[in-house]
Amino acid sequence: MNLETSINSAPLLRSWDLPDSARHVCCIAMREDLVLLPSFLERRPKSKIRLLLIPDLPANNPEYMRFSASDGMVVIPVCGLRGVERAANLEKVILCRPGPSGAVVAAMLCRSLTACGVRDVYLYAGRERGFGARKALPDFYRQHEARLQKVYGLLADETSREVYAARIKALMTGEAGYLPLSAHQEYYHPLVRPEYGDIMLDGGVSDMVGAQMQFAQSVGETGRIFGFEPIPAMAAIARKKLAGFPRYHLQTAGLGESTGQVCFKNLRDSSHMVLRPDDGDSILCQMTSVDDFVGRHRLGRISCIKLDVEGAEMLALAGSRQTILKHRPKLIVCLYHKPSDMIDIPLFIHELVKEYALYIAHSSCVFTDTILYACPIRS
Repeated sequence: MNLETSINSAPLLRSWDLPDSARHVCCIAMREDLVLLPSFLERRPKSKIRLLLIPDLPANNPEYMRFSASDGMVVIPVCGLRGVERAANLEKVILCRPGPSGAVVAAMLCRSLTACGVRDVYLYAGRERGFGARKALPDFYRQHEARLQKVYGLLADETSREVYAARIKALMTGEAGYLPLSAHQEYYHPLVRPEYGDIMLDGGVSDMVGAQMQFAQSVGETGRIFGFEPIPAMAAIARKKLAGFPRYHLQTAGLGESTGQVCFKNLRDSSHMVLRPDDGDSILCQMTSVDDFVGRHRLGRISCIKLDVEGAEMLALAGSRQTILKHRPKLIVCLYHKPSDMIDIPLFIHELVKEYALYIAHSSCVFTDTILYACPIRS
């Protein structure tokens, strides 16, 4: 199957529009989101909820719950997510809040359902859709057809090709619901992930360090991680949070094509480079390239490089050229910050070292967290 055919046949896996024909449904929600159930019953009076799945269901929870509906009290069987096989013939509806926190919960539920073999779900957040929409780029495939097809042909497995085609369709339609979610979390592909004993470079930290703590646990006592965060205030907070992980070494610097200083626009949860200062929201930050850092610290091996650097991934890769050529590390590189990265990043890696197997996975219900995983092919 070629790329255009794959794009055209990619199904919408998560929709906000439950069809009127869906009369028998299974609702899935965390306990705090059960407040949406009366609204769902009111707006969908013809839909009968035959089962309610609650992942954080307490051990002593009753087997049935009662909820008030327009036509009286309804009694719904309840079980944990492991009971999803009981919903085989029911339409699945995830109840979630409309904002970013709801998107995180929905992604967690979708990943769990994917692991159980369920991919097609509907989302409900109240009167309006909650997330997963952006400006459509209807001409994206036509404008880049040849190079997109080349990347598609380089991918190592059918799962990656499916995600790649779905990502393009999502960009063209502005609808993230086309993107199939992996059962694994971001940065942890089954074949490409931080592992025990790795020497890892972690590009892009911010002050939220849950992933960094997990990286430190993954590399174990014999591994080391060098993290890079350019915003001094964020780096200071992150360094305090990571104080209990002595194998994690945080640098107050960003990763780029060369060593020097650049201007960053400082945002709450992420930052990005800008050409000139901007009314107090920008800050001058130190940058380094991977090649300069590895040489300066005389690192004898590099096992893994992760880059989530807010759209500067191509610059960071350009500054990693000699390290990649010499050490052949595993690469974990975000593709979602700019549409062109879907083309430029895989082609750059392939043209630099052809002996890489390239995989792509997606792990959110929005447009973030589409990631390229590159694994060196050992002879």
